[in-house]
Amino acid sequence: MAEEREIDEQLRQMMERIAEILSSHPAAIYLPCFYRSGPPSIFLREGSVQVLVRGPKVLHYEVEPFDLLESGYREVETGDYYLAYEFLPGRSFELEIQGALMEKSLPERGLVEEVRAIREHLGIYDLVPLLEMRQQGDAGQGGAPLRIRRLDPSVAAPAYAHPGDAGLDLCSAEELTLEPGERSMVSTGFAMALPEGYAAFVQPRSGLAARSGISIVNTPGLIDCHYRGEVKVILVNLGSEPFQVKRGDRIAQMVIQKVEAVRVEVTEELDETARGEGGFGSTGL
Repeated sequence: MAEEREIDEQLRQMMERIAEILSSHPAAIYLPCFYRSGPPSIFLREGSVQVLVRGPKVLHYEVEPFDLLESGYREVETGDYYLAYEFLPGRSFELEIQGALMEKSLPERGLVEEVRAIREHLGIYDLVPLLEMRQQGDAGQGGAPLRIRRLDPSVAAPAYAHPGDAGLDLCSAEELTLEPGERSMVSTGFAMALPEGYAAFVQPRSGLAARSGISIVNTPGLIDCHYRGEVKVILVNLGSEPFQVKRGDRIAQMVIQKVEAVRVEVTEELDETARGEGGFGSTGL
């Protein structure tokens, strides 16, 4: 009984630490016992867990092997990955890993039970923040390079939270409090060079909008490909309570899209259509 209480208390502390990391980083890295035998490979995210493996789809650690396929994980893609993570406060580490990315989607509150299962099989050494994870080369990257200049190296660069996501998470480079009805231009700590013919569209995060009424004044905020200044987000608090923004918090998402240029032609007449000049509300409520 005492051992069970000890395990439950450790799990509670782990979940608090994971929630703290996820509030400002794309994922928490789970470091099991004897983690030094290999690079970081377990990534806890909101709504899913990802594992990067080489060879058999089994995590071999000293406690008990953890079979990923039997545990409900599926292979997402295989390739070379770049990782950046913070092992000690203020000290980041970078490495490249080749392997298969496995993922398990979780129901609401499912992360608690998955962490419990991982801990039971692998033990626990520590939980640390993932700063950035991306697949190297063109695979999964759409073939369009996005050059980033980090103006504040302590803030995570834009990154996709999951393979296949449309929006890159943008993080705050400052701390502030937005009172109800207040808006503020928030720094992100980076500038970028979009490929010619592309544009970026900055949009609100659905979670912040649903929970706290946080949106973006000019959503979607358009960034043209020739802009080289710092990317900033005009946040607005549409909720009824003050909202605190901390450094590193994910505050918006940025979608990169190819855009077509048009040739403007001034004419006296336009072709007729079934809708014609019908505007707002013309198709009914």
